[in-house]
Amino acid sequence: MDQDKYTRYQFLKSIGFKGSALVAILAACTKKEDAILEPLILNKNGQKVASLDSTNASQVVSSASNSGSSSGSSSSSGNTGGNVSASANLVGKVTTDELNSIKNYLVKLDLTSSATNALKTAGGYIITNGTVVACSSVGEYVAAQNLCTHQPRQRIVFNRTEYYCTDHGARFSLSGQGLNSLGSRGLTVYKTANDGKNLVIYL
Repeated sequence: MDQDKYTRYQFLKSIGFKGSALVAILAACTKKEDAILEPLILNKNGQKVASLDSTNASQVVSSASNSGSSSGSSSSSGNTGGNVSASANLVGKVTTDELNSIKNYLVKLDLTSSATNALKTAGGYIITNGTVVACSSVGEYVAAQNLCTHQPRQRIVFNRTEYYCTDHGARFSLSGQGLNSLGSRGLTVYKTANDGKNLVIYL
């Protein structure tokens, strides 16, 4: 009998798993020896670090909306605009005055809202205004476009230490670099800044 060999991902897709269920199963039962690539995590200076706890959120940005939304849903509120203010270098935790100095942001999210509960724990994410926003570690946020560059489908989710497309398995680092051949075109990431109560995502 001729037996085909499948990767774990191919097998789970062949029996009908997709979307967040597929990501959950892959994340739950992945062993170190199953990893395709070791996750590349960089700090704000571009140096490789061992974990997200030792990174600065300046590598990427989070996206959020005043109306907020739960994981997997989409919303289109928030300001969009042309030029970024002179505060374009603000990232991570900032003061309220510094946060308010950021003009022409893509999205502003109320972190105290129940709609953003998923962002209160590391690994949680929401999708809003075409952006996947995630909590990389408590108080640290990252964000990227929700549109996959492999094929233009809004299927990007946050998967522990990387972005992942649930349609075909494209993988991207938190800095937007492709981690496999399907992600070779990279992914647009944004800057994020927060004062503990509000989160701003901007270019």
